[in-house]
Amino acid sequence: MILAGENGVFRAGLKHVLAGTLNVVGEATSLSEALLVLRGLEPVADLIVYDQPEALAQHFEPLKRIRREFPAVAVVILADRMEAAEVDSAVAAGASGFLPKNISPTALALSLQLITLGENLFTAPASLWRGQAANGERPPPDNVVAVRQSLSRRQRQILEYLEAGLSNRAIAQKLDVAEATVKVHVRSLMQKINVDNRTQAALWAKNQK
Repeated sequence: MILAGENGVFRAGLKHVLAGTLNVVGEATSLSEALLVLRGLEPVADLIVYDQPEALAQHFEPLKRIRREFPAVAVVILADRMEAAEVDSAVAAGASGFLPKNISPTALALSLQLITLGENLFTAPASLWRGQAANGERPPPDNVVAVRQSLSRRQRQILEYLEAGLSNRAIAQKLDVAEATVKVHVRSLMQKINVDNRTQAALWAKNQK
């Protein structure tokens, strides 16, 4: 994993928080610099976590270059703002995750692990998209919808258990994983299918049959 961001103290803190969970193999002050670090690594890192400065909101051209040159590398954006336009821009540029900076250390570690396994996590709530549409603004782009509706095998399993009315604890026991891991999966699942709660997720599943 490469940590990228202007704030060295933030990078050091993040490195400490993720110690024992993910291995940091490089640091950079920007995504452009992270690309240079990637080019010098062998093997190449599988993840970049980027602390996005407020002044560079929606400036994702370096991210596009990373995705073109290293398509297997997941890039996660940590941001102060969680507006729909920000998420749109991140997804369009090829980000694998867009997370708030105030996320808890445990949730962050779990989210990053899921992303390295091929998940996409965008934490802007579904209600944000619907509020945007209600105000006459443009709907989310097609690729955002595709991300939400392209469920992983594990998410499809969890959706079946939600439809059956199982709790997170019961689901964790069936899958032999931690309950906290199930919570992250459920949250990601609800965002992908554009619902706000477990009941709506179960109804969505029923309507797909």
